[in-house]
Amino acid sequence: MPTRYALRMNCPVKGCSGANRVASGWVCSKDKDTMYIDEDGYLSCQTMAHRAQIVYWKFDCGQRGSGSNHNYERYQSADLEGFTHALSIGMAHLNEGGAVWLCKLITNIEKQYKG
Repeated sequence: MPTRYALRMNCPVKGCSGANRVASGWVCSKDKDTMYIDEDGYLSCQTMAHRAQIVYWKFDCGQRGSGSNHNYERYQSADLEGFTHALSIGMAHLNEGGAVWLCKLITNIEKQYKG
């Protein structure tokens, strides 16, 4: 079983005004509980009832109105650039996993997007 940590990052949707905000925790829209990320490149809710590769998740950071891509479609997919940017900002919250864990995560995310 991979090691997972609470997902803390800003919005990974490219062009979203929430991309420049302070990193925050994410919540599973179905379960209303904490989202987690693991080194295999999967996101999951606390109960693991919903678990999938990052490339298949859609994000809603709550930003609405002009200047936000969420104004038109609430849940949006993140591209590799947007997700890695958000992850790099939230990296301080993932340092508990260590360098090996983080390197494995980055490698697995890149594999998902470049398939």
